[in-house]
Amino acid sequence: MWITLVLVSLGAMMEALDSTVMTIGNPQIAVEFGTRLSQLQWVSNGYMFAVVVFLITAGKIGDRFGHRNTFLVGMVGFAASSAVAGLAGSIEVLIAARVVQGLFGAVLAPNSLAIIRNLFPFDRMKTAIGVWAGFGALAMAAGPFIGGLVVDQFGWRGIFFLNIPICAVVVVAGVWLIGKGREQRLAASIDVPGVVLLSAALLALVWGIIRIPVDGLDLVTVLLFVGFALLAALFLWRQRTSANAVLPPALFRSPSLSIAVVVITMAAFVAFGSYFYFGLYLERVQGHSPLLAGVLLLPQTVLFGVGAAVGGKLGNDRGPHVPMMLGAVLVALGSVGITLLDADSSYALLGPSLGLMGIGIGAIVPVAVSVILGHSPADLAGTASGMQQTGLMLGAVLGTAILGTIISVRVAADLPGRLAAAGVPQDAAGKAVEQASVAAQGVLPRVGGVAPGTAARIEAAVGQSFTGGLNTAMIVGAVLMVVAAVLAGRVKAPPASAASWG
Repeated sequence: MWITLVLVSLGAMMEALDSTVMTIGNPQIAVEFGTRLSQLQWVSNGYMFAVVVFLITAGKIGDRFGHRNTFLVGMVGFAASSAVAGLAGSIEVLIAARVVQGLFGAVLAPNSLAIIRNLFPFDRMKTAIGVWAGFGALAMAAGPFIGGLVVDQFGWRGIFFLNIPICAVVVVAGVWLIGKGREQRLAASIDVPGVVLLSAALLALVWGIIRIPVDGLDLVTVLLFVGFALLAALFLWRQRTSANAVLPPALFRSPSLSIAVVVITMAAFVAFGSYFYFGLYLERVQGHSPLLAGVLLLPQTVLFGVGAAVGGKLGNDRGPHVPMMLGAVLVALGSVGITLLDADSSYALLGPSLGLMGIGIGAIVPVAVSVILGHSPADLAGTASGMQQTGLMLGAVLGTAILGTIISVRVAADLPGRLAAAGVPQDAAGKAVEQASVAAQGVLPRVGGVAPGTAARIEAAVGQSFTGGLNTAMIVGAVLMVVAAVLAGRVKAPPASAASWG
């Protein structure tokens, strides 16, 4: 039983690891391929979006065909797509490989949780989920450091090759050691129209948001948002009329389950969505190496485990609403600390702010997972697991996209004035402003034929504008987490009865 727990947790850890290590690899990818912000975002968002789109379906596939077998297939596909990503010769191939990697990564988390859900009795469930969350915390903590170490020594490609031996160990051991537990397979087939509608709606939403920094609210962007609204309405209609709905309405009879999904989505929006930009700030604005940037990001990831432990204890003693409310407040406080940053701020401000965010998100996630699984029927364990993971990843995707849009808009509005105030010649300033999407990454725009002193002034102005955009984005994040804290106060503990766990 416990060996199975370690193996499936290790497998799920791979999906989490590849969500964090790219924070360190992205700046190097941007330089090698000369990417725009929208392209660089898709290296992370292509992966996370694919995970978001396929999570619920992957959980449903596990419910239908068996969680163990589905999990092992996911591991094999994850290793193969990692190899393709590591060998990519262009940004387009890399993004495509990341999308495929995300599809297989989506299989890992919901089916690993469903295996745990079906293997452990209720009285050991919280402990097992705590171990599972601990592996995720380890991935988050180790991700930036491992990413920095690998990028420094082997370049960004080494990040993907690192996945292959770990996946191989889990697959070989899992074939012999992962048990099925009390696995209950659904007889109904997969709701293909529902899957297509959900996937298309999410694609339209994320694509529209990512277009805004470069293209603004042009006709295509507006049509994408209109398409999202129509597709989302059709998806909801389909769920009410389909006998084998992707998201069965029965799951949402529990207000606590619904609220927990919303809160975990909002927390991921702020804490994980902003993480992408902290790496850019440390490397591109403050000039740290990838390895040092990874080390400096550790407070947020390492303290996730502390938050999970404290949250679990508070949840047992006081009910799940307490750690979820406290976690939301801590993430809000950390976000406020980020709003005080300057381009040359001391780490004494950034470090504690990251720590608060890490403890806060750590207190929320495992408790919310327990609430969601505890309020769901046993034969929908994979679907419920997929839904909570969808909330987590969708929050991260939308956070990266929307916070990036805020940063880009702020850079475009702020940079001309900063360049003028710095005495940058008008022609050089005009060329820099034209590359606002590059400046939004914290990267020095490629302005040729200027003196070294002028280049330095342009770089300083870009760093200041990027930091100002990050400040504005985190104000939005702080407000959002205050709302999350209020919602979390309504969450109730799941019934501690064997019947509720099948």
